Amino acid sequence: MKKTALILLFFLCAYDLTFSWADKDLVLTEKRPEGTEFWLCFMRNHNDADPKNPNAVSPLDLKLFLTSDFDANVTIEIKSIRYKESIFVKAGTVKAIQISPLAQVTSSEIIESGRGVHITSDVNISVYGLNRRKLTTDTFMGLPVNVLGKEYRAMCYDVTDKLMAEMAVVATEDSTEVIITPTVMTDGGHPPGIPFKVMLNEGDVYQVAAANIKPCIDNCDLTGSLITSNKKISVFSGHQCAYVPTSIIACNHLVEQVPPLNSWGKHFYIGAFKKRSYYNYRVLANVDGTKVFENSKMIDVLNAGEHLERRVKTSVQVTATNPVLVAQYSEGFDNGDNIGDPMMCLISPTQQFLRKYRFATPVNGYWEHFVNVVAPTNAINSIRLNGIKVDANKFVQLGDSRYSLAQLGVNYGTHVVECDEPFGMTSYGFGYGDDRYDAYGSLGGQSFMEYVE
Repeated sequence: MKKTALILLFFLCAYDLTFSWADKDLVLTEKRPEGTEFWLCFMRNHNDADPKNPNAVSPLDLKLFLTSDFDANVTIEIKSIRYKESIFVKAGTVKAIQISPLAQVTSSEIIESGRGVHITSDVNISVYGLNRRKLTTDTFMGLPVNVLGKEYRAMCYDVTDKLMAEMAVVATEDSTEVIITPTVMTDGGHPPGIPFKVMLNEGDVYQVAAANIKPCIDNCDLTGSLITSNKKISVFSGHQCAYVPTSIIACNHLVEQVPPLNSWGKHFYIGAFKKRSYYNYRVLANVDGTKVFENSKMIDVLNAGEHLERRVKTSVQVTATNPVLVAQYSEGFDNGDNIGDPMMCLISPTQQFLRKYRFATPVNGYWEHFVNVVAPTNAINSIRLNGIKVDANKFVQLGDSRYSLAQLGVNYGTHVVECDEPFGMTSYGFGYGDDRYDAYGSLGGQSFMEYVE
Protein backbone atom coordinates (compact mmCIF):
# COMPACT_ATOMS: atom_id res chain seq x y z
CA MET A 1 0.00 0.00 0.00
CA LYS A 2 2.82 2.41 0.91
CA LYS A 3 4.67 1.48 -2.29
CA THR A 4 1.55 2.27 -4.38
CA ALA A 5 1.11 5.60 -2.62
CA LEU A 6 4.75 6.50 -3.24
CA ILE A 7 4.43 5.63 -6.94
CA LEU A 8 1.23 7.72 -7.20
CA LEU A 9 2.93 10.63 -5.43
CA PHE A 10 5.88 10.39 -7.85
CA PHE A 11 3.57 10.58 -10.89
CA LEU A 12 1.63 13.51 -9.43
CA CYS A 13 4.87 15.42 -8.81
CA ALA A 14 6.18 14.57 -12.27
CA TYR A 15 2.86 15.70 -13.81
CA ASP A 16 2.98 19.01 -11.95
CA LEU A 17 6.64 19.56 -12.87
CA THR A 18 6.00 18.81 -16.55
CA PHE A 19 3.18 21.33 -16.81
CA SER A 20 5.12 23.92 -14.85
CA TRP A 21 7.84 23.76 -17.49
CA ALA A 22 5.25 23.81 -20.29
CA ASP A 23 3.67 26.95 -18.82
CA LYS A 24 7.06 28.67 -18.89
CA ASP A 25 7.13 28.21 -22.69
CA LEU A 26 3.78 29.99 -23.11
CA VAL A 27 3.46 33.50 -21.72
CA LEU A 28 0.17 35.39 -21.71
CA THR A 29 0.85 38.93 -22.90
CA GLU A 30 -1.53 41.88 -22.74
CA LYS A 31 -1.40 44.50 -25.47
CA ARG A 32 -3.14 47.85 -25.39
CA PRO A 33 -5.31 49.41 -28.14
CA GLU A 34 -2.88 52.34 -28.38
CA GLY A 35 0.14 52.22 -30.66
CA THR A 36 2.60 54.13 -32.81
CA GLU A 37 1.68 52.61 -36.19
CA PHE A 38 -1.68 51.83 -37.85
CA TRP A 39 -2.75 50.52 -41.27
CA LEU A 40 -6.42 51.33 -41.94
CA CYS A 41 -8.83 51.69 -44.86
CA PHE A 42 -12.26 53.08 -45.63
CA MET A 43 -14.54 50.45 -47.16
CA ARG A 44 -17.24 51.26 -49.69
CA ASN A 45 -20.19 53.14 -48.22
CA HIS A 46 -23.50 52.78 -50.07
CA ASN A 47 -23.48 53.38 -53.83
CA ASP A 48 -21.58 56.16 -55.50
CA ALA A 49 -23.51 58.96 -57.19
CA ASP A 50 -25.02 58.34 -60.62
CA PRO A 51 -23.15 60.55 -63.15
CA LYS A 52 -26.55 61.43 -64.66
CA ASN A 53 -27.93 62.40 -61.24
CA PRO A 54 -24.98 63.39 -58.99
CA ASN A 55 -27.30 64.77 -56.29
CA ALA A 56 -28.92 61.37 -55.72
CA VAL A 57 -26.21 60.40 -53.21
CA SER A 58 -24.80 62.80 -50.62
CA PRO A 59 -21.06 63.60 -50.47
CA LEU A 60 -18.78 61.19 -48.65
CA ASP A 61 -17.39 62.33 -45.29
CA LEU A 62 -14.30 60.44 -44.09
CA LYS A 63 -12.59 61.40 -40.83
CA LEU A 64 -9.94 60.12 -38.45
CA PHE A 65 -9.98 60.96 -34.73
CA LEU A 66 -6.61 60.92 -32.96
CA THR A 67 -6.06 61.05 -29.20
CA SER A 68 -3.26 60.41 -26.71
CA ASP A 69 -2.26 60.87 -23.09
CA PHE A 70 0.86 62.65 -24.36
CA ASP A 71 1.68 65.35 -26.88
CA ALA A 72 1.92 63.47 -30.17
CA ASN A 73 3.45 64.21 -33.56
CA VAL A 74 1.45 62.17 -36.06
CA THR A 75 1.88 61.57 -39.79
CA ILE A 76 -0.95 60.30 -42.01
CA GLU A 77 -0.13 59.06 -45.52
CA ILE A 78 -2.18 57.53 -48.36
CA LYS A 79 0.22 56.94 -51.23
CA SER A 80 -2.33 56.18 -53.96
CA ILE A 81 -3.88 59.65 -53.69
CA ARG A 82 -0.59 61.43 -52.85
CA TYR A 83 -1.87 62.51 -49.47
CA LYS A 84 0.52 63.17 -46.61
CA GLU A 85 -0.03 65.35 -43.56
CA SER A 86 1.78 65.94 -40.28
CA ILE A 87 -0.42 66.74 -37.28
CA PHE A 88 0.27 67.76 -33.69
CA VAL A 89 -2.15 66.29 -31.15
CA LYS A 90 -2.13 67.95 -27.76
CA ALA A 91 -2.16 65.56 -24.78
CA GLY A 92 -5.63 64.77 -23.45
CA THR A 93 -7.49 66.02 -26.54
CA VAL A 94 -9.08 64.44 -29.61
CA LYS A 95 -8.04 65.79 -33.01
CA ALA A 96 -10.41 65.32 -35.99
CA ILE A 97 -8.72 65.01 -39.39
CA GLN A 98 -10.69 65.28 -42.64
CA ILE A 99 -9.67 62.64 -45.20
CA SER A 100 -10.26 62.93 -48.95
CA PRO A 101 -13.20 60.87 -50.32
CA LEU A 102 -10.66 59.43 -52.77
CA ALA A 103 -9.45 57.23 -49.91
CA GLN A 104 -12.62 55.13 -50.13
CA VAL A 105 -12.09 51.65 -51.59
CA THR A 106 -14.80 51.20 -54.22
CA SER A 107 -13.53 48.13 -56.10
CA SER A 108 -14.13 44.46 -55.41
CA GLU A 109 -11.39 41.84 -55.75
CA ILE A 110 -8.94 44.27 -57.33
CA ILE A 111 -5.65 45.08 -55.62
CA GLU A 112 -5.72 48.79 -54.73
CA SER A 113 -2.04 49.63 -54.59
CA GLY A 114 -1.14 52.12 -51.86
CA ARG A 115 -4.77 52.75 -50.85
CA GLY A 116 -4.07 51.88 -47.20
CA VAL A 117 -4.16 54.69 -44.65
CA HIS A 118 -0.80 54.66 -42.87
CA ILE A 119 -0.62 56.42 -39.50
CA THR A 120 2.60 56.79 -37.51
CA SER A 121 3.27 58.63 -34.25
CA ASP A 122 6.21 59.35 -31.96
CA VAL A 123 4.14 58.25 -28.91
CA ASN A 124 1.23 55.87 -28.35
CA ILE A 125 -2.08 57.14 -29.74
CA SER A 126 -5.62 55.83 -30.19
CA VAL A 127 -7.38 56.13 -33.56
CA TYR A 128 -11.06 56.06 -34.50
CA GLY A 129 -12.53 56.32 -38.00
CA LEU A 130 -15.76 57.79 -39.40
CA ASN A 131 -17.25 56.70 -42.74
CA ARG A 132 -20.33 58.78 -43.54
CA ARG A 133 -22.74 59.77 -46.20
CA LYS A 134 -25.78 61.64 -44.90
CA LEU A 135 -28.18 59.00 -43.53
CA THR A 136 -25.63 56.18 -43.82
CA THR A 137 -22.93 56.41 -41.14
CA ASP A 138 -20.76 54.19 -38.97
CA THR A 139 -17.52 54.40 -36.98
CA PHE A 140 -14.71 52.01 -36.09
CA MET A 141 -11.83 51.74 -33.64
CA GLY A 142 -8.44 51.42 -35.34
CA LEU A 143 -6.12 48.65 -34.17
CA PRO A 144 -2.36 49.31 -34.03
CA VAL A 145 0.08 47.06 -35.86
CA ASN A 146 1.37 45.56 -32.60
CA VAL A 147 -1.99 43.87 -31.88
CA LEU A 148 -2.64 42.62 -35.42
CA GLY A 149 -2.47 38.95 -36.34
CA LYS A 150 -2.48 36.50 -39.25
CA GLU A 151 -5.87 34.78 -38.75
CA TYR A 152 -9.30 36.46 -38.88
CA ARG A 153 -12.96 35.84 -39.58
CA ALA A 154 -15.31 38.47 -41.01
CA MET A 155 -18.42 39.84 -39.27
CA CYS A 156 -20.89 41.29 -41.78
CA TYR A 157 -24.66 41.20 -42.46
CA ASP A 158 -27.21 39.98 -45.01
CA VAL A 159 -27.82 41.36 -48.50
CA THR A 160 -29.77 44.62 -48.85
CA ASP A 161 -31.32 45.52 -52.23
CA LYS A 162 -28.10 45.17 -54.27
CA LEU A 163 -26.03 46.56 -51.38
CA MET A 164 -23.63 43.87 -50.28
CA ALA A 165 -21.71 42.50 -47.33
CA GLU A 166 -18.02 43.35 -47.66
CA MET A 167 -14.60 42.87 -46.09
CA ALA A 168 -11.18 44.35 -46.77
CA VAL A 169 -7.56 43.40 -46.10
CA VAL A 170 -4.67 45.88 -45.70
CA ALA A 171 -1.10 44.58 -45.96
CA THR A 172 1.44 45.91 -43.45
CA GLU A 173 4.49 44.42 -45.24
CA ASP A 174 5.66 43.58 -48.75
CA SER A 175 5.19 40.03 -50.10
CA THR A 176 2.14 39.31 -47.95
CA GLU A 177 0.29 36.19 -49.08
CA VAL A 178 -3.38 36.31 -48.10
CA ILE A 179 -5.66 33.26 -48.31
CA ILE A 180 -9.41 33.97 -48.26
CA THR A 181 -12.06 31.29 -47.81
CA PRO A 182 -15.46 32.98 -48.37
CA THR A 183 -18.67 31.62 -46.89
CA VAL A 184 -20.71 32.66 -49.96
CA MET A 185 -20.14 33.40 -53.64
CA THR A 186 -18.11 36.59 -54.04
CA ASP A 187 -18.66 39.43 -56.49
CA GLY A 188 -15.57 38.25 -58.37
CA GLY A 189 -16.95 34.72 -58.79
CA HIS A 190 -15.04 32.87 -56.06
CA PRO A 191 -17.26 30.03 -54.78
CA PRO A 192 -18.01 29.45 -51.09
CA GLY A 193 -15.69 27.19 -49.12
CA ILE A 194 -12.90 27.29 -51.71
CA PRO A 195 -9.76 29.17 -50.61
CA PHE A 196 -8.12 31.62 -53.03
CA LYS A 197 -4.85 33.53 -52.76
CA VAL A 198 -3.83 37.12 -53.35
CA MET A 199 -0.35 38.67 -53.03
CA LEU A 200 -0.16 42.14 -51.49
CA ASN A 201 2.61 44.61 -50.78
CA GLU A 202 2.77 47.14 -47.96
CA GLY A 203 -0.19 49.52 -48.09
CA ASP A 204 -2.17 47.52 -50.65
CA VAL A 205 -5.89 47.06 -49.98
CA TYR A 206 -7.99 44.15 -51.24
CA GLN A 207 -11.75 44.48 -50.78
CA VAL A 208 -14.17 41.59 -51.29
CA ALA A 209 -17.93 41.99 -51.69
CA ALA A 210 -20.54 39.25 -51.72
CA ALA A 211 -22.05 38.33 -55.09
CA ASN A 212 -24.65 40.84 -56.27
CA ILE A 213 -27.22 38.42 -57.68
CA LYS A 214 -30.94 37.95 -57.04
CA PRO A 215 -30.82 34.36 -55.67
CA CYS A 216 -28.48 35.72 -53.01
CA ILE A 217 -31.25 37.29 -50.92
CA ASP A 218 -31.14 34.54 -48.29
CA ASN A 219 -27.46 33.65 -48.52
CA CYS A 220 -25.19 36.58 -49.38
CA ASP A 221 -23.57 37.09 -46.01
CA LEU A 222 -19.77 36.93 -45.79
CA THR A 223 -19.89 36.48 -42.00
CA GLY A 224 -17.54 33.68 -40.98
CA SER A 225 -15.26 34.01 -44.01
CA LEU A 226 -11.72 33.00 -43.04
CA ILE A 227 -8.76 35.27 -43.83
CA THR A 228 -5.22 34.04 -43.14
CA SER A 229 -1.81 35.39 -44.11
CA ASN A 230 1.92 34.82 -43.76
CA LYS A 231 2.46 38.33 -42.30
CA LYS A 232 0.44 40.69 -40.14
CA ILE A 233 -2.62 42.24 -41.83
CA SER A 234 -5.44 44.62 -40.93
CA VAL A 235 -8.95 43.29 -41.61
CA PHE A 236 -12.16 45.29 -41.87
CA SER A 237 -15.65 43.91 -42.35
CA GLY A 238 -19.25 45.08 -42.48
CA HIS A 239 -21.72 46.12 -45.16
CA GLN A 240 -22.14 48.79 -47.83
CA CYS A 241 -25.59 49.61 -46.39
CA ALA A 242 -27.57 46.99 -44.43
CA TYR A 243 -31.14 46.64 -43.26
CA VAL A 244 -31.24 45.20 -39.71
CA PRO A 245 -33.17 42.98 -39.71
CA THR A 246 -33.63 42.66 -43.47
CA SER A 247 -37.40 43.24 -43.18
CA ILE A 248 -37.12 46.68 -41.53
CA ILE A 249 -36.31 49.94 -43.35
CA ALA A 250 -33.84 51.66 -43.68
CA CYS A 251 -30.24 50.69 -44.46
CA ASN A 252 -27.01 52.06 -43.00
CA HIS A 253 -23.28 51.52 -43.52
CA LEU A 254 -21.68 48.96 -41.16
CA VAL A 255 -17.97 48.77 -40.41
CA GLU A 256 -15.55 47.56 -37.74
CA GLN A 257 -11.88 46.66 -37.76
CA VAL A 258 -11.89 43.00 -36.77
CA PRO A 259 -9.59 41.66 -34.01
CA PRO A 260 -7.49 38.57 -34.81
CA LEU A 261 -8.62 35.15 -33.66
CA ASN A 262 -6.14 35.04 -30.77
CA SER A 263 -7.90 37.97 -29.06
CA TRP A 264 -11.46 36.59 -29.11
CA GLY A 265 -13.16 35.81 -25.76
CA LYS A 266 -15.67 33.61 -23.96
CA HIS A 267 -17.61 36.01 -21.72
CA PHE A 268 -19.54 39.12 -22.78
CA TYR A 269 -22.17 41.56 -21.56
CA ILE A 270 -24.32 43.27 -24.20
CA GLY A 271 -26.15 46.38 -23.01
CA ALA A 272 -29.47 47.43 -24.56
CA PHE A 273 -29.32 50.67 -26.55
CA LYS A 274 -30.76 53.82 -25.00
CA LYS A 275 -34.04 54.95 -26.62
CA ARG A 276 -34.27 51.80 -28.78
CA SER A 277 -36.72 48.98 -28.11
CA TYR A 278 -34.89 46.06 -29.76
CA TYR A 279 -31.39 45.22 -30.89
CA ASN A 280 -29.79 42.26 -32.65
CA TYR A 281 -26.57 40.50 -31.77
CA ARG A 282 -24.44 37.89 -33.47
CA VAL A 283 -22.02 35.30 -32.12
CA LEU A 284 -19.39 33.89 -34.49
CA ALA A 285 -17.45 30.70 -33.74
CA ASN A 286 -14.03 29.50 -34.87
CA VAL A 287 -14.03 26.00 -33.33
CA ASP A 288 -16.40 23.12 -34.04
CA GLY A 289 -18.81 22.25 -31.23
CA THR A 290 -18.81 25.71 -29.62
CA LYS A 291 -21.72 25.92 -27.18
CA VAL A 292 -23.24 29.39 -26.78
CA PHE A 293 -25.24 30.49 -23.74
CA GLU A 294 -27.53 33.48 -23.23
CA ASN A 295 -28.03 34.27 -19.53
CA SER A 296 -26.76 30.76 -18.67
CA LYS A 297 -29.24 29.03 -21.03
CA MET A 298 -27.69 27.21 -23.99
CA ILE A 299 -29.11 28.62 -27.22
CA ASP A 300 -26.99 26.96 -29.93
CA VAL A 301 -23.97 24.84 -30.84
CA LEU A 302 -21.84 26.34 -33.61
CA ASN A 303 -19.14 24.92 -35.82
CA ALA A 304 -16.16 26.83 -37.21
CA GLY A 305 -17.31 29.80 -39.30
CA GLU A 306 -20.95 29.50 -38.21
CA HIS A 307 -22.84 32.26 -36.44
CA LEU A 308 -26.13 32.78 -34.67
CA GLU A 309 -28.26 35.91 -34.53
CA ARG A 310 -30.70 36.92 -31.79
CA ARG A 311 -33.23 39.76 -31.55
CA VAL A 312 -33.73 40.86 -27.94
CA LYS A 313 -35.05 43.75 -25.85
CA THR A 314 -32.97 43.56 -22.68
CA SER A 315 -29.30 43.50 -21.78
CA VAL A 316 -27.87 39.96 -21.85
CA GLN A 317 -24.86 37.93 -20.77
CA VAL A 318 -23.31 35.76 -23.48
CA THR A 319 -20.84 32.97 -22.75
CA ALA A 320 -19.27 30.28 -24.93
CA THR A 321 -17.20 27.15 -24.43
CA ASN A 322 -14.62 28.36 -26.98
CA PRO A 323 -13.51 31.87 -27.95
CA VAL A 324 -16.07 33.72 -30.10
CA LEU A 325 -16.55 37.13 -31.72
CA VAL A 326 -19.67 39.08 -30.68
CA ALA A 327 -21.24 42.03 -32.50
CA GLN A 328 -24.27 44.16 -31.62
CA TYR A 329 -26.55 45.82 -34.19
CA SER A 330 -29.16 48.54 -33.82
CA GLU A 331 -32.30 48.17 -35.90
CA GLY A 332 -33.75 50.27 -38.72
CA PHE A 333 -35.77 53.44 -38.20
CA ASP A 334 -39.10 51.77 -39.01
CA ASN A 335 -39.01 49.23 -36.19
CA GLY A 336 -41.34 51.59 -34.30
CA ASP A 337 -38.75 53.65 -32.42
CA ASN A 338 -38.64 56.42 -35.05
CA ILE A 339 -35.06 57.25 -34.15
CA GLY A 340 -31.75 56.11 -35.56
CA ASP A 341 -30.96 53.31 -37.98
CA PRO A 342 -28.67 50.27 -38.20
CA MET A 343 -25.06 50.31 -37.00
CA MET A 344 -22.62 47.67 -35.78
CA CYS A 345 -20.28 47.63 -32.81
CA LEU A 346 -18.09 44.80 -31.57
CA ILE A 347 -18.39 43.81 -27.91
CA SER A 348 -15.28 43.44 -25.75
CA PRO A 349 -14.82 40.24 -23.72
CA THR A 350 -14.86 40.97 -19.98
CA GLN A 351 -11.30 39.68 -19.56
CA GLN A 352 -10.11 42.43 -21.93
CA PHE A 353 -11.78 45.43 -20.26
CA LEU A 354 -9.77 48.62 -19.65
CA ARG A 355 -9.71 51.18 -16.84
CA LYS A 356 -9.89 54.26 -19.09
CA TYR A 357 -11.39 55.25 -22.44
CA ARG A 358 -11.05 58.55 -24.30
CA PHE A 359 -13.36 59.10 -27.27
CA ALA A 360 -15.11 61.76 -29.34
CA THR A 361 -18.72 61.91 -30.54
CA PRO A 362 -18.07 62.06 -34.30
CA VAL A 363 -21.08 63.93 -35.75
CA ASN A 364 -22.91 67.11 -34.81
CA GLY A 365 -26.44 68.28 -35.57
CA TYR A 366 -29.67 66.42 -34.86
CA TRP A 367 -28.03 63.63 -32.88
CA GLU A 368 -28.19 62.06 -29.45
CA HIS A 369 -24.96 60.46 -28.22
CA PHE A 370 -24.61 57.73 -25.58
CA VAL A 371 -22.15 55.34 -23.97
CA ASN A 372 -22.97 51.97 -22.46
CA VAL A 373 -20.77 51.31 -19.43
CA VAL A 374 -20.50 47.76 -18.03
CA ALA A 375 -18.58 47.70 -14.75
CA PRO A 376 -18.14 45.45 -11.70
CA THR A 377 -20.94 46.38 -9.31
CA ASN A 378 -18.48 46.87 -6.46
CA ALA A 379 -16.63 49.51 -8.53
CA ILE A 380 -19.48 51.68 -9.86
CA ASN A 381 -18.85 54.31 -7.19
CA SER A 382 -15.48 54.96 -8.84
CA ILE A 383 -16.82 55.57 -12.38
CA ARG A 384 -15.99 59.10 -13.59
CA LEU A 385 -17.16 60.81 -16.77
CA ASN A 386 -14.95 63.77 -17.69
CA GLY A 387 -13.64 63.79 -14.12
CA ILE A 388 -17.11 63.92 -12.53
CA LYS A 389 -18.37 60.95 -10.53
CA VAL A 390 -21.28 59.17 -12.19
CA ASP A 391 -24.38 58.71 -10.02
CA ALA A 392 -24.36 55.06 -8.92
CA ASN A 393 -28.17 55.03 -9.20
CA LYS A 394 -27.80 55.13 -12.98
CA PHE A 395 -26.42 51.58 -12.88
CA VAL A 396 -28.65 48.51 -13.05
CA GLN A 397 -27.34 45.10 -12.07
CA LEU A 398 -27.11 42.67 -14.98
CA GLY A 399 -29.14 39.66 -13.85
CA ASP A 400 -27.50 37.82 -10.97
CA SER A 401 -23.99 38.65 -12.21
CA ARG A 402 -21.39 40.79 -10.45
CA TYR A 403 -21.62 43.46 -13.21
CA SER A 404 -23.92 46.46 -13.68
CA LEU A 405 -24.85 48.60 -16.70
CA ALA A 406 -25.39 52.34 -17.15
CA GLN A 407 -26.60 54.11 -20.31
CA LEU A 408 -25.09 57.58 -20.17
CA GLY A 409 -25.96 60.48 -22.45
CA VAL A 410 -23.04 62.65 -23.61
CA ASN A 411 -22.75 65.86 -25.60
CA TYR A 412 -20.98 66.42 -28.91
CA GLY A 413 -17.25 66.66 -28.20
CA THR A 414 -14.42 64.86 -26.40
CA HIS A 415 -14.96 62.65 -23.36
CA VAL A 416 -13.07 60.44 -20.90
CA VAL A 417 -14.60 57.58 -18.87
CA GLU A 418 -12.52 56.08 -16.04
CA CYS A 419 -12.89 53.50 -13.28
CA ASP A 420 -10.69 52.02 -10.56
CA GLU A 421 -11.29 48.54 -12.02
CA PRO A 422 -11.43 47.31 -15.64
CA PHE A 423 -14.80 47.92 -17.31
CA GLY A 424 -16.35 47.81 -20.78
CA MET A 425 -17.60 50.70 -22.90
CA THR A 426 -19.33 51.16 -26.27
CA SER A 427 -20.01 54.54 -27.86
CA TYR A 428 -23.03 55.12 -30.12
CA GLY A 429 -25.45 57.73 -31.38
CA PHE A 430 -28.81 58.03 -33.13
CA GLY A 431 -30.03 60.73 -35.47
CA TYR A 432 -33.40 62.45 -35.29
CA GLY A 433 -35.10 65.27 -37.20
CA ASP A 434 -33.11 65.95 -40.37
CA ASP A 435 -30.66 63.21 -39.38
CA ARG A 436 -33.24 60.50 -38.73
CA TYR A 437 -32.48 57.26 -40.56
CA ASP A 438 -28.90 57.45 -39.29
CA ALA A 439 -26.74 56.02 -36.50
CA TYR A 440 -23.16 55.12 -35.57
CA GLY A 441 -21.51 52.86 -33.02
CA SER A 442 -18.12 51.45 -32.14
CA LEU A 443 -16.22 49.59 -29.48
CA GLY A 444 -14.71 52.04 -27.00
CA GLY A 445 -11.57 49.93 -26.72
CA GLN A 446 -10.18 46.72 -25.25
CA SER A 447 -6.89 45.08 -24.39
CA PHE A 448 -5.61 42.24 -26.56
CA MET A 449 -4.49 38.99 -24.96
CA GLU A 450 -2.37 36.43 -26.74
CA TYR A 451 -0.16 33.47 -25.85
CA VAL A 452 3.37 33.73 -27.19
CA GLU A 453 6.13 31.14 -27.02
